[in-house]
Amino acid sequence: MKQKSNGNINKWKWAFLGLVAALLALTLVVVARISSTREDTTVLTASANSSHDEKLGTFTTSTEQLNTMLETYLKDYQTETFSYKVTATNQFLLFEGTYNIWGLDIPLYVYFQPNKLNDGSILLTVSEISAGTLSLPKEEILSYIKKQSQLPAFVKIDPSKASVTIQLTEIENTQKIYVKANTIDLYNHQLIFDIYRKSL
Repeated sequence: MKQKSNGNINKWKWAFLGLVAALLALTLVVVARISSTREDTTVLTASANSSHDEKLGTFTTSTEQLNTMLETYLKDYQTETFSYKVTATNQFLLFEGTYNIWGLDIPLYVYFQPNKLNDGSILLTVSEISAGTLSLPKEEILSYIKKQSQLPAFVKIDPSKASVTIQLTEIENTQKIYVKANTIDLYNHQLIFDIYRKSL
């Protein structure tokens, strides 16, 4: 009986890692888009006396555009035994997967409430985890994922609060560019990120 439980938790581990990969992909797409030159431009440099990071601009997208980007990015991560998608609706972020066990397709669902924090990080509060119509314990699933997976340093899981924090400012890249969540308004289909360059 214990092996069955571990098998279920292992599915959730991969499901969660898929969701983190999708969110990381969104951040990397934003960073790649803003760091690519479109035409010859003058590079802005921060003042030598400035100890603050330089704001480069703002990136706005809709939930429809986000869903299209996530669908395209996640195509490469589908397998014969596990397929999934991440969809932003007007109420929540839904991770929806199907795990094939002994020829039977098991539907997996994780519902997240995304919010921005004051530091520009994204807080994903898990509102429900289920296999089909069977609800699963959030704290146990998140504890297992936290212990068993090697998540990037910018992803923090708090099982007791059923939450995942994605610290966008901690994502490293060679251009020293990062984003901060400005607005996450799923109801009005609007996601706004401020783009910064780290000062030297």
